[in-house]
Amino acid sequence: MPAVANASRVRSSVDQFIQATLEANGLTLGHEANKPTLIRRVAVDLTGLPPTPGDVADFVADDAPDAYERMVDRFLASPYYGERWGKWWLDVAGYADSNGYFNADSDRPLAYRYRDYVIRSINADKPFDQFIREQIAGDELSGFDPKQHERHATPEMIDLLEATHFLRNSPDGSGESDGNPEEVMIDRYFALEGAQQILGSSLLGLTIQCSKCHDHKFEPITQREFYQLQAYLHPVFNMQKWLKPNERFTHAALPGEVEAWETQQREAETRVATLRTEFTRWLREHRPIAGVLFSDDFDGPEATFLANWSNTAPGDDAPGGTGAVTLVAGNAAKPESPAAVRANGTLRIIEGGPSGDKWISTKRAFDWTPNQPGEWIQATFDLLDNKVNSDDKPAERIAFFLALHDFNDNGSTAGGNILIDGNPAGGAGVHLDYPGTDQSHRGVIGKSGYAPGRNFGVRVTNLDGQKFKLEQLVDWLPEERTLELNAVDLPDGGFGFEFCCNRSFIVDNVTVESSTGSTQDEAAQSALKMFRTEYESRRKTLADVVADIQKRQAARPGKIAWASDIAPEPPNVPILLRGNVTTPGEFVQPAPLRVISGTAAATPVSARRTGLADWFTRGDSLASALMARVQVNRLWERHFGRGLVATLDNLGVSGAAPSHSELLEWLAAEFVSSGWSIKQLHRAILISATYRQSSQLNDAAFAIDPDNRLLWRQPVRRLDAESIRDGMLFVSGSLERRFGGTYIPTQRSSAAEVVVNDSQAGAHRRSVYLQQRRTQTLSLLNLFDAPAVTFNCVQRPTTTMPLQSLSQLNSEFSLARAADFVRRLEREAPPDPRHRARMAFELATGHAPSNVELRASLSFLEEQARAYEPAENASPRAWTDLCQMLLSSNGFLYVE
Repeated sequence: MPAVANASRVRSSVDQFIQATLEANGLTLGHEANKPTLIRRVAVDLTGLPPTPGDVADFVADDAPDAYERMVDRFLASPYYGERWGKWWLDVAGYADSNGYFNADSDRPLAYRYRDYVIRSINADKPFDQFIREQIAGDELSGFDPKQHERHATPEMIDLLEATHFLRNSPDGSGESDGNPEEVMIDRYFALEGAQQILGSSLLGLTIQCSKCHDHKFEPITQREFYQLQAYLHPVFNMQKWLKPNERFTHAALPGEVEAWETQQREAETRVATLRTEFTRWLREHRPIAGVLFSDDFDGPEATFLANWSNTAPGDDAPGGTGAVTLVAGNAAKPESPAAVRANGTLRIIEGGPSGDKWISTKRAFDWTPNQPGEWIQATFDLLDNKVNSDDKPAERIAFFLALHDFNDNGSTAGGNILIDGNPAGGAGVHLDYPGTDQSHRGVIGKSGYAPGRNFGVRVTNLDGQKFKLEQLVDWLPEERTLELNAVDLPDGGFGFEFCCNRSFIVDNVTVESSTGSTQDEAAQSALKMFRTEYESRRKTLADVVADIQKRQAARPGKIAWASDIAPEPPNVPILLRGNVTTPGEFVQPAPLRVISGTAAATPVSARRTGLADWFTRGDSLASALMARVQVNRLWERHFGRGLVATLDNLGVSGAAPSHSELLEWLAAEFVSSGWSIKQLHRAILISATYRQSSQLNDAAFAIDPDNRLLWRQPVRRLDAESIRDGMLFVSGSLERRFGGTYIPTQRSSAAEVVVNDSQAGAHRRSVYLQQRRTQTLSLLNLFDAPAVTFNCVQRPTTTMPLQSLSQLNSEFSLARAADFVRRLEREAPPDPRHRARMAFELATGHAPSNVELRASLSFLEEQARAYEPAENASPRAWTDLCQMLLSSNGFLYVE
């Protein structure tokens, strides 16, 4: 330990190093901050939330010698600690809920399990070396066998599998690749190199990515070593046996979980089947005749079939002949015509195709375009079977059309159609094909495949006169995925309905109907209106039940996104000349960086990452020693606003020199000797006199060390973005205290801001649980420097801009929290304005107002109330303004 001349301010070994450096520069440690300041500093640093007035009062009243240490321990034990410090690690690890491929930025629905693993681990003070081993090689360490443990995994096994998502945190656009072989390979290497970059910056604090194309210009890292290190990861990023992000999962459930879920699903499916049957029966019994434009149940005479149906290619100028529609007996041999009506009353599509006589279409024409907003027209059919004969292959796709030409007028209207091309794997594709447009794919509607025994169809709804919505109907209910088309894309004309398929199938009860019907009879229109009201009510009831069941179906227990993609043999790992995927060079074997190598055992492919984890965490490893320094430096920066090495992501030769190198070495050694306990590291720093200093400015010290690099005072720090949002929720009494689970979605507002719908479930949870989309950071958080995670974020900037104040004064979130704050004061504070204003200050800033602040606040309330008079809510509005001002003040936004 360095010797010091003035030991009166030294409380810990940390202070010994700091005081020695200060004395060498003619300085000394400052005096200790007052108790309200200290507890607010500790609470915000450890939990990201301010202390309650009760917390402050208890600490101020506690005169025991160890009162401060016990207060620190209470906040270290808080479950909020893991959420706060888990978020810092998630930034470093590159966590996101999306894949981050330009605008596609597709969803990562299972990433939240890694986020929850991190929070649990940090709350439990899991040794940091173990924490890292699990993330690098948890699947290899777990003993997990997908076949054996799908339904019988242990909690420890599940933890280890969730941990390996660390290696999948980097952006991965391989699921969006366009098929070009070179682009596909570029996207795959991009994902691999992202994982390698995160590994290097988060654990080693080195810019190893700079050696991808050539030897590093500043660090002793060669290009060969870059690819040798990459070789540890290649088995799970196998370029030749690649798995896309949405394919990279396994199932590992606790015993009994899947069985219980399956029982619930069977019961739910039975309930849905009953509701569907009841809905279908009601619909057929109560559907008004006025709403039906065309209907055929194939039970009438042959003349009706021939009058209703034609064999016509979509878009033809005129109807074709009727010979393709034939009537056959129920026991007749397989007919050769494209369509046949069985005597028992079904329409059998015998063969299908894209042109010529392979279509079967209605000959009736209807006014197909809904004229008024809210009106719709739809066509539906019962799919009895997806094959006609037992030896046929099932029809996996069924195409049907809304035909845009007048069948009755022999070509007076130009032909065309909207093709609904059903595909069970991805919903129904919508294509436009008629004069004046190019044949084009416009999107996908619905999501259900055409399974026999259900009713299918399509509905076109006039939204506002300018846009029309297309929906796939399943059992007369619209599915959630819809498509909008502009009015200019839908020319006026007759409405026909046509079938085709690449294989045979059987339908019944073909019906075309509209929301308005074809009669102007007042009684009929009244009945139709009543039917529509009842229909919507019943439809919504059934749709809600179906949606709930589908949500639970998607939540099959045990689904985990993980790292493992192990091939029987290790893949060849080439050095890429100039980093170009098209010019592979010499193959290399896995090996650590020589400058911090020590030894790393050569391991088979099934445990290659275990060898890498050993290199990082073994006690005699130089990599382990460096990793300890990196973590200590990062944690120090969170408590003092600047690391002992200012460049958190670069502790190499090209990084900044340490301000207190001996202290960094000592803290790293203590961190390792404590069993890699992060909480013990926090405690060692927080109990020091260095941390407990006041933030008060000292002119003499400022003249010597204006940047406070020597730490003669505690720096004043602004809250990070998440602590601002979470603190506003906490102070206003609206924070939802629920831990873990899937993310809370964000969305773009009409003002193009990214927001959370304040009325949705979970909207008031902590920011760590909000959707972390790479291309769509919550606007409030982004404004206060929350990172848009490209690869990862090791160090955040701190900016001060007018937009931040404008947001605090004008955003809907800020206004809503101020209103909640007033309601909390009304609930918890005495009605006297002085007591209520005092409590408002204590909640927002952690201290009671001075006499000057209190007088100014009461005067402000009176002035604002007069300004709002004669409105009845003049006083509540004035209080809302005061609360909003407090949530925008430096007393709330900064920690002294």
